[in-house]
Amino acid sequence: MRRKLVLAAPVVALVLAGCAVGPSLAERMSAYVGRPESALVAALGVPDRKITVDGKTYFAYVERSYSYQPGFVPPYPGFYGPYYGPFFQPDTYTRQCTVTFALEGGMVKSFTLRGNDC
Repeated sequence: MRRKLVLAAPVVALVLAGCAVGPSLAERMSAYVGRPESALVAALGVPDRKITVDGKTYFAYVERSYSYQPGFVPPYPGFYGPYYGPFFQPDTYTRQCTVTFALEGGMVKSFTLRGNDC
């Protein structure tokens, strides 16, 4: 019995490892809060947008991707001729996530996530 348990342990470990996921985007971005502006630019690059309002500077990083799903018509004949349904319309998808950092005195104070892919 003990031998079976010892042999099954690596298999169980591999199965559970497959369920592991890395840190979320919010967790990764929260690591920059309290760090200097130079560390943010060194890690993420030059921001896509930058604005200064009332002494606060905002850096925005935008990630956008597009995908296309083609339409489909099943190719089988019907009793009274070709059957053209159900027809699935082609569709396009846009995924976007904007991460905006608020900086004050050269230090990152906070961040926000906006979009459908954050």
